[in-house]
Amino acid sequence: MQYKQFFSRLFFYLKAHIGKLVFTSVMMMFATALESSIPEITGRIVDDLFSAERDQKNALIYALVLFGVIVLSSIFAMTSMAASSWVSNKVIMDLRVDMFAKLLRLPKSYFDEHPTGKTLSKLTFDVEQIAAAASSIWLDFIKSSMTVIILTGYLFYKNWQLSLALLILLPLVFLAVKLSSNRMRSSSKKVQNSMGRMTHLLDENISGSSLVKIYHAQGQESKKFNDLIKSIRQQRFKIDMTGAFNTGFVNILIGLSLGSVVYFSSTLLEMSAGEFLSFFTAMAMLVKPAKSLVNINKPLQTAMAAGESVFGLIDEDEENNDGTQQLKGSRGAIKFKDVSFGYSDGATVLKHINLSIEPGETVALVGSTGSGKTTIIQLLANFYSPNSGVITIDGTDISKFEVDSLRSQIAFVDQNVRLFNDTVKGNIALGQIDTMSDAQIQHAAKVSNAYEFIQELSDQFDTEIGEDGTKLSGGQRQRLAIARAIAKDSPILILDEATSALDSATEKQVQAAIDEMQKDRTTIIIAHRLSTIQKADRIVVLSRGEIIEQGSHQDLIDAKGEYASLYKHQFES
Repeated sequence: MQYKQFFSRLFFYLKAHIGKLVFTSVMMMFATALESSIPEITGRIVDDLFSAERDQKNALIYALVLFGVIVLSSIFAMTSMAASSWVSNKVIMDLRVDMFAKLLRLPKSYFDEHPTGKTLSKLTFDVEQIAAAASSIWLDFIKSSMTVIILTGYLFYKNWQLSLALLILLPLVFLAVKLSSNRMRSSSKKVQNSMGRMTHLLDENISGSSLVKIYHAQGQESKKFNDLIKSIRQQRFKIDMTGAFNTGFVNILIGLSLGSVVYFSSTLLEMSAGEFLSFFTAMAMLVKPAKSLVNINKPLQTAMAAGESVFGLIDEDEENNDGTQQLKGSRGAIKFKDVSFGYSDGATVLKHINLSIEPGETVALVGSTGSGKTTIIQLLANFYSPNSGVITIDGTDISKFEVDSLRSQIAFVDQNVRLFNDTVKGNIALGQIDTMSDAQIQHAAKVSNAYEFIQELSDQFDTEIGEDGTKLSGGQRQRLAIARAIAKDSPILILDEATSALDSATEKQVQAAIDEMQKDRTTIIIAHRLSTIQKADRIVVLSRGEIIEQGSHQDLIDAKGEYASLYKHQFES
């Protein structure tokens, strides 16, 4: 990302705060201008007050002037920094809002290809680096550049010959900055990538802590982490050493300048004590802003590298949502017409699938792992688009439906239950918390056999259940997921071994609830345990992405094909 492109993108978030930025800049200019008057004031104090005749009245005036300058400069600087902080935090907020909104609109393929940790790092670490360019870098640039301009002008005013000689050293400073820019940006990119990997590794080990312990993988995971933070340390060290070289080089030039001033002002130029103090103080005050201007390159390169990461996410292509038709009150008639599909790695997952499901029919999909069962469901929900063929609901190609309206007609219960760090009520009424009544929520809980254990919780339906429902048992989590599907009341129901986490007694109760829920709904069951689908209207057997059999349970048993073989193997093992 180039300077122009970076600042153009950043300006999009700053333009709404131009007034505050102008105010911030003006306040800092006032503070800098007042501060830059200190060399002249100190010089006059020495010449006027420390001469043979000492005037108490003048001493009081000078003391009040010096105190007033410092107080006003501090007030202006404090006001400027406060306004700058407000803008910076607002930019961070706006960026994170846009990034999160983008995440919610990204296609499922994005999350298949990008590790969670790297994505989290963009929202937590990278965005903070960009915000620095919106506040501290800008403010530091205003203060430092204005100080350099004012004090350089003052030095020329005091003695232009000596000042002109000192300016010869400036090209060397800019050469050092130029040479360090590319190195800093490259190292900053590597740090940000490593931070993303570190976040991902932490997420894996925190969420999978039990698995790490049971397999004694602490040493293996520690080595991964240590190697990663060693790489981060090395890259940060490169950045810091580049900055240290710049600072050291500038310090040497400043030392040469100050030494020259001391020598020439006391010999050839024969300055008075006050004149020397004014000139020398101005020179000394130039040291910090000169260093800041040199070192400003370091956070700027970091911000630009972060900008490439953050704006790259914001620019990602969103999930295809070209459909304009609204799907409401669907009958649940589903048809796959010669559908084939393969993921981005090129492997074909589904081959020429032809499948019709009538409204209210219960169809079970069975087959070995990798046969394409889950992919059929993901295509139906339009998480992916077929490479060829058409999927229709009620006779209309699903690509013509607006995706939210399409998915509003589908409820899903997965064996790998995903709950949110919210209340019981919030999880049951997911996506409908503002429109669903308490009566509907309670009805869903009762039908799913969750009502009884909810009543035993500390705050009942208002109980916070923790990250992914960690405060609940596996069976309780499963029943909440079923309650969520019941509450949604969609005409198409998808069940992926929805009772797998339940004990036998509870399974019978919940299965009865599921049977009740299936009435008048088109139901697709992804089956792993064949005992749960014997009552299905039709069983579809898949193998290597193709439908090889379909029919009722008894018909398939009598056919003595793949299903009969699977059934026999499962019940004899």
